[in-house]
Amino acid sequence: LVESRLAGVWGETAEKIYAFLDDTQIYCTSEARDSPGYVYERPEERELCFRHVSEGGWPFSTSAHGWPISDCTGEGLKAALALSDYVKPGIEAGRVREITFDRLCKAVNVILTLQNPDGGFATYENNRGYRWYEWLNPSEVFG
Repeated sequence: LVESRLAGVWGETAEKIYAFLDDTQIYCTSEARDSPGYVYERPEERELCFRHVSEGGWPFSTSAHGWPISDCTGEGLKAALALSDYVKPGIEAGRVREITFDRLCKAVNVILTLQNPDGGFATYENNRGYRWYEWLNPSEVFG
């Protein structure tokens, strides 16, 4: 919508897109933080369960999915920033909840912490094993 230069013309649509981004950012709404799963975002719980930070990322689907995806988080962040100027009237009128600077920083944190030592970015989780483990990988999601 922004790339087509129509976000200013279709303000209501821009607000709906922005609201979707707001709703789907993982553990960033009060409703999501009230969920039983939020307890697992504490650093000690993540370490115990070998989980990567989720809060601030965007998933493939809804925030209930709970697993941040590096490229989805990048696209969610880019879209939130691109739409931010167009939805200011909606935020000021109370029609749309703002995706705050703190939330944008959480998204950047998710992306930066998904970078592997070799410089590449993980989709879900950082590399934790040996390269030969891939021969045992039964998940041919992208293959």
